[in-house]
Amino acid sequence: MKQADFSVLKKRVEDVTHDSPVGDRIKNIVLEADRDDEGSDFLRVILEVSSLDDVQDADLDPVVDSIETALLELDDRFPSVRFADAA
Repeated sequence: MKQADFSVLKKRVEDVTHDSPVGDRIKNIVLEADRDDEGSDFLRVILEVSSLDDVQDADLDPVVDSIETALLELDDRFPSVRFADAA
């Protein structure tokens, strides 16, 4: 199973999201490896953002798709992408 270093994956997420509708709102990117109930490994990708109040869900879908595609090129674990308000 192909697994990239978290620093490489984080850099890839930064690159993919830079020019996205949320690029300037991202305060932190958190990556965690986990395993689902069926025993499959996956990556939890949490984008801590300042606010998404004026961003439509339709604007987020392409961002999520881009992150998933980019990370799957580097790592065999499926990326589960979530947005969270920065603390």
